Amino acid sequence: MKELFTAIALWSLLACAQAQNVATEFKGTKVNLDARSSVEVDNDVMRASLFVEMEDTDASRLADKVNRATGEALKIAKGFASLRTKTSGYTSYPVTDKNKIVRWRSRSEIAIEGEDFRLMAEAIGKLQATMQLGAVDFSVSPAARAKAENGLTQSAIDEFLRKAELVTKGFKGDGFNVLEANVSTEGGYNPPPRPMMMKAMSDSAPAAPSMEGGTSRITIVVNGSILIPL
Repeated sequence: MKELFTAIALWSLLACAQAQNVATEFKGTKVNLDARSSVEVDNDVMRASLFVEMEDTDASRLADKVNRATGEALKIAKGFASLRTKTSGYTSYPVTDKNKIVRWRSRSEIAIEGEDFRLMAEAIGKLQATMQLGAVDFSVSPAARAKAENGLTQSAIDEFLRKAELVTKGFKGDGFNVLEANVSTEGGYNPPPRPMMMKAMSDSAPAAPSMEGGTSRITIVVNGSILIPL
């Protein structure tokens, strides 16, 4: 029992000492700040989704037609070796009238992605002979995003310190200590897809569409708190 009381007393002394240290550490004026640095970065990745949608009174016949069209589209897309191609969706469901199945409808989708916009436009033009263009979106690649963030991080930190010095002068302080700081990233993610529908398919492929990737704003944010000692 004596050992227990000794342990409790020791713990109490340590807790009091820690509380005193915290109180001493934060003796002064605490100020919360945030700073940011931004840049517009060219979107260098392009993605496009294309689809084929058909109807038929016979489900098996419909599946065969949709699968053949999708297979032909994939063969065309894979002919562009530098582009990345994948199937992105397949749905099939009955169309009813007065609770009776009157026909079936199926939709198959593929997605292509690449950094060469001219080649992407050419591929889309050829694929539109058998599929419809659903949407196109642009984004910043991971490599370009990392390069931009590396340059922005130091700028955001410098801005945070500049604000800290300005605030310190405003409070008539002689200096400041950074208590904590967090660095985070905003922006640079995929913008909303751009819907792009085509007219009814014909025997000949339409001309390749013109594509402009635009830019995305990437921002580094530094927020935290400083202590201006008394």
